[in-house]
Amino acid sequence: MKANKIAEIYSAHKEYWEHHRQELQRYKSAYECEFWDNRGANFLLHGEQMLNIQTSDAYGYIESFIASLFAKNPSVVLKKGLRNQGNHEKAQAIANDFLIRARQEIENAARMSLIYPMAFFKLVPNDDEGELYDKIYPIAVPCWDIIVDRNASRWDKSKFVGHRYFLTVDEARAKFGNKQFHPVHKEDFFHPDFEYDPDEPRQYEEYVEVIEMYDMELDELIFYSPQHGQGNNILEKTNFIPFRTVNNKPVVPVVPLYFNRIPDRPLDGYSSMKRVYDQLYEINIIRSFQANAVRKASRQYLVRAGSLDEEDMAKLTAGIDGLFIEVDDEDLAGVMRAVPQNPTPPELEAYYQNVNADKDKGSLLAPFTRGEALKATASEIVALASYSATELGRMARERDAAIEGLAMAYLAMLATFMEDTSDNIIFLDNKLQNVKPDDIKGDFEVFAQDQAATPLSEQVKNQQLLANIPTLVQLGVPQRKILEQVVRQLGLPEDFLDVPEVQADVGTPRSGIDPAGPASPEEAIAETAPQNIRPFIPGGGQ
Repeated sequence: MKANKIAEIYSAHKEYWEHHRQELQRYKSAYECEFWDNRGANFLLHGEQMLNIQTSDAYGYIESFIASLFAKNPSVVLKKGLRNQGNHEKAQAIANDFLIRARQEIENAARMSLIYPMAFFKLVPNDDEGELYDKIYPIAVPCWDIIVDRNASRWDKSKFVGHRYFLTVDEARAKFGNKQFHPVHKEDFFHPDFEYDPDEPRQYEEYVEVIEMYDMELDELIFYSPQHGQGNNILEKTNFIPFRTVNNKPVVPVVPLYFNRIPDRPLDGYSSMKRVYDQLYEINIIRSFQANAVRKASRQYLVRAGSLDEEDMAKLTAGIDGLFIEVDDEDLAGVMRAVPQNPTPPELEAYYQNVNADKDKGSLLAPFTRGEALKATASEIVALASYSATELGRMARERDAAIEGLAMAYLAMLATFMEDTSDNIIFLDNKLQNVKPDDIKGDFEVFAQDQAATPLSEQVKNQQLLANIPTLVQLGVPQRKILEQVVRQLGLPEDFLDVPEVQADVGTPRSGIDPAGPASPEEAIAETAPQNIRPFIPGGGQ
């Protein structure tokens, strides 16, 4: 890919997001409870500035999804592929160790993908880290910093993927050599015209814009900078993309996270905030109007001219308890009269309820999850709960797909950095095992799951194993195999395996299920279970 082609792609990318800048800024401001700060003007009522009230509905709307979609302990399960390449057990342990460290970035990307059309993960190599498995770390990247091929029918059919970021001049020269640059200030997407104070230190402007472009058609990795002052603005180019799959296909260290897509443009996302923003706007308008109306509802009175002098008026406005004021007028009702107040029209409250109902229709959550009482039958409530669970499940599947892609991209990149030495040691199955690049680069089937490596989940697995021992015994599994699995799963000392062979008259496992055998699992245990297994069976450890 030549420099003029990259410049053309980047120009189209900037123009696209420039068109959506103000829209995304409104979504960001609504979520951060700064709704009125970026509207451009304050409302005026009869020449006086109105009080602007903003609600937290936008924040609550987004966080209600995060409460159901965040990954407490992200992990994956790797299975053997069709060609059985790689060691899925070693690769799974390494990938899950990485995903635990990526938990916060996964949540950050999920939140951005709800507020904005989509978000991305970028895997960044870090040569300064001494530990091999820490040489690659993930970051959550907003949609306007990733250049996508919008003509592609799906992500894996993209012809190119780019990442725009900024480096200081010193960092750029350390990475690309002593090249000539024309530094600029680091651009803020939401404040592109922000100007630094000229009295501030110069380093605020000493940045270089870098486009890291992956060309899948020509298998090239290109680093391009508009601020490069020499030649064609290409800083560096590789003959092939260095990160490869087991089938020698290029791997891009950028992983997408789309919760919603435009149906006819699969690589264009759709913001969840966009569904309800108009209703959020109306709610803030109504609340601001109500707040100003309440403050205008002060107690005011009409007084007949000359009935009260200045001293009496001062006493009256002071609000002294038990105060008496003499008035030379037989008709006291005619001396002072309260100014009538115009009540808030009932149509305003009805409109507010309608707007709130429209906002809730845009939410995927059932009303009872927000604490609302429903006049609905049990069947209708079950249907609402099923709808919520189905929609949230679909979004969770999109999140899981991103986690799966993140794990596989990490393994492919790690294999590139890993050398075939004996220093790549991990602790697996109570043993120290060496890891080779071919072990983690395989044709694995990957499945995301949550809570895979926590103490609670390990305890559940242990309980399931012990509960299934009676069934395994009845099915004829050799006692030695069961004992080895119990010792391995529970992390017991291997000395427990050094037991004498059980004699046949003690009872031997059956080779299969005997139709005429014991009527219950308990009887099967009493008849066939060897003595060294019984302490691990629930209720049988006497």
